[in-house]
Amino acid sequence: MRATARVLWNQPPMFSRLHAWITARSVPPDHCQRIVVLAPLTTLQAAGDWLAELRARFGPLLLGATDQIRDDAAAMASASPETPALAMAPALAATRLARLRPRAVLVLGAAEALGPALAAVPAPVLWVNAEDPAPRGVEFAAAFTARDATGRAVARAIGDPVAGPVTLPEPPPEGEFCARFREYHERGYPILLAPGTGPDEEAFAFAVLFEVLRKTAALLILAPSDPARHEPVYRDAIKYNLPIVRHHRFMTSYVPVKNRVYYIEDPDTLRAAYACAAVTLPGGTLAASATPPDLGLPLACGSAVICGPASDATLAPSPATRLRRAAESTGLVARGDTPEEVAGQVLVRLAEGIDTGARRTQAREWVERQAQARERVAAALGTLLEP
Repeated sequence: MRATARVLWNQPPMFSRLHAWITARSVPPDHCQRIVVLAPLTTLQAAGDWLAELRARFGPLLLGATDQIRDDAAAMASASPETPALAMAPALAATRLARLRPRAVLVLGAAEALGPALAAVPAPVLWVNAEDPAPRGVEFAAAFTARDATGRAVARAIGDPVAGPVTLPEPPPEGEFCARFREYHERGYPILLAPGTGPDEEAFAFAVLFEVLRKTAALLILAPSDPARHEPVYRDAIKYNLPIVRHHRFMTSYVPVKNRVYYIEDPDTLRAAYACAAVTLPGGTLAASATPPDLGLPLACGSAVICGPASDATLAPSPATRLRRAAESTGLVARGDTPEEVAGQVLVRLAEGIDTGARRTQAREWVERQAQARERVAAALGTLLEP
């Protein structure tokens, strides 16, 4: 009985290895001799429009989901039957790439685990959004990074082609509204802005504020996104025992420096407030939210943007989600997983000094780089595919 139980216990790994062996060798003939794009499933999904551009320009593609071991799960990477997708986890990649005989291989993101499979590919291999550590034994025909400070001297920083071109809105003028915070500016006290917050995000923003207040006086401008939550959120904010000013009851020409929270409940006032903040903590990033965060206005205003840990993978690709991906992957904005980490990023930026004019220039240059990222990859790929 014990021997039988031991055999049954050992069967799942054996069947798992058998399934991987069969899967690796199951390659439909019409999938061969294409350009193979390797990346995790979510990256392939995010890159859908770019991959369609590449297919129209260079011919058939095959998508390899490097974090999947089953083809039915990998199929979710493609929205078009003309571009099939296969599971391409490292355990499957070497065998499958050999059978696919690709014209070229395009790797998006981390590649270390794919090293043995890529080293055996006779076709040119391009590495896009390269991340350390590099796979051993692989000679890339071209390598590109999303950001400058990656430590990869052989790679060229071009921005993030997965996100593609982005735009920033025109910033609001820094006029009379910001003048009410002059005491904070004169004393060097930072103004933090948490715009468009949703449920649980106000608590996160307050936790960040308390951490910052351990080091310096500061003001948090808070603006919940849902009008139905304005009154209950305000009542909750009072419980933190921080001096708070409610904008629509504000009666004087300036905000006394003793206050720690400025509460906004209308979109026009919020838009004006973007020009006043040294640091922005975008709502939609601090806790799970179905509302895409607004990173465009704070970046256009020269604010230092620090995102929280939350994102909604079910959100359809949009200018807002693309902007966040591009800004985070290229390092234009910072990120923290906890209020303490976000506060730490805030304090780092304050210690460095926040030059909003320089940041506005940096943001414009970043937009220009993003606009060219896809074409730079396409140019390299085209050169390698020339007969």
